[in-house]
Amino acid sequence: MSHPLEPIYALQKKDRRLIKIMREIRDIPQRKSDIEAQLSGTKKKLDMALDSRKHTEATLKEQELEVESLKEKVTKYKNQQMDAQTNEQYRAFVKEIGVVEDEIKALEEKEIKLMEALEQGKAIVAECEEKLNGERAGISDELRELDERAAELQERAESMKVDRARAAALCDKALLQKYSRILNNKRDFAVVLVEPGGHCGGCHMKLPPQVTNDARNPTKIVACNFCGRIVYNPAP
Repeated sequence: MSHPLEPIYALQKKDRRLIKIMREIRDIPQRKSDIEAQLSGTKKKLDMALDSRKHTEATLKEQELEVESLKEKVTKYKNQQMDAQTNEQYRAFVKEIGVVEDEIKALEEKEIKLMEALEQGKAIVAECEEKLNGERAGISDELRELDERAAELQERAESMKVDRARAAALCDKALLQKYSRILNNKRDFAVVLVEPGGHCGGCHMKLPPQVTNDARNPTKIVACNFCGRIVYNPAP
């Protein structure tokens, strides 16, 4: 008389292989994320360089507009100077024009420094982009291999699920439900063998002699007194 746990034990072997594959499939996105995280430092530096360049460009644009405004002001003063009625008025315009031209000179000196800073900023951005592209190229093969591995595992898992369904159909339904419940709870084994010396193959605790004997009886389904796993003691 065959033991009803034989097909269940065979099913568990299939489930163990399937669980391992499904776990690897679930782990691949995190592995990809860990690889991509290697780029985070360079990305951060690039973002900072881009922000700095944009800020410099905006400041330079503001300076240029202010210089244009002051130049228009100088032109306006010079036109008014030509219409001056007295020497005092003429000298007053000369003074105002000088003040504004000094402001223009100071702003133009700032513009030169900003343009130098902008060129440096562009060089830093280019350097960061080159480094980031190099790092991306370096990890692209790893990411592609993981994608290929995921596709391969998924295909294998689908085939194993079909095989698993056929094996499950050969099992006693009530026993299959009990097996599934324990497996979901323990996450490793639901059916364990009796180890030499009469120990449970799951928790390794010493089993009572009666349990060891009943685990070989095909008319009885017994569980470990300590961990609750189904104990199987096939005939040698």
